[in-house]
Amino acid sequence: MSNPQSSSISIGVDGGGTSTRAIAIGATASVIGTGQAPGCNPNNVGYPLAASHILQAIQATSAPITPATSLCLGIAGLATAAQRQKLRQHLTSIQPDIADAKLILTHDLEIAHYAAFAGQPGIVLVAGTGSACFAKDPSGKAYRASGRDFHYDDPGSGYAIGKRAMDAQLLPPAEGRAAIAALAPRIIELAKEGNAKALETLRLEAEQLAKLAQLVYYDYAQSAPSPILALTGSILTTPSLYRETVHQSLRDALPGLKLVELSTSPAQAAAQMARG
Repeated sequence: MSNPQSSSISIGVDGGGTSTRAIAIGATASVIGTGQAPGCNPNNVGYPLAASHILQAIQATSAPITPATSLCLGIAGLATAAQRQKLRQHLTSIQPDIADAKLILTHDLEIAHYAAFAGQPGIVLVAGTGSACFAKDPSGKAYRASGRDFHYDDPGSGYAIGKRAMDAQLLPPAEGRAAIAALAPRIIELAKEGNAKALETLRLEAEQLAKLAQLVYYDYAQSAPSPILALTGSILTTPSLYRETVHQSLRDALPGLKLVELSTSPAQAAAQMARG
């Protein structure tokens, strides 16, 4: 496929448990196209389907993939080099052209951090289908924590809210991580209406999310005494009662912490990272 602009195209992908978003930008960082597909965490959907969803989102941008195209894919669940290599193999088996492109494979926390701080020090707390906290200090050293660090499955996430609500019999049972996480907006709405069990669910999960941030904060603060934290993820980016509750829990757990917004979307940040 030929295109006079193909040598200046960079594609970024933000792949989470619920959705996969892609954006293609040109030489001046102007947006060429965007795309969306279902979630692509390979630990949830498997590597073949994860690769298929990633390519579906990329193809929706209408940007060509050539040896001169640069791509950066920030995918939830890619914690090791072996996982990145496995996903790369599945991507190239579906679309061989991608093997010749300039491809960066990393995790979604890395692109979220870049979206907030553009390579500068800071902490990013992510809560969507799952949850995690990631930071880089002034030397570039990275710190990371997830629910595995204290034996709690994705604390403060949509999944955790949905699961706790199911245990409290607030809503009918759902099956599968995505379906359980999809209950979270309804729980937030019930809490807004004054439902005591829903309010308690949000309070407890917000506290768990703050504990996750503490794990990273205490290590990071040794080298960065005035930490800044950005919130992102599908259940934290939209103003809601839960987001307000998380803000309060973070202020209670980490006095003096400065909360900031992302300066761009993670997919846009990934495209910028692809440009180098």
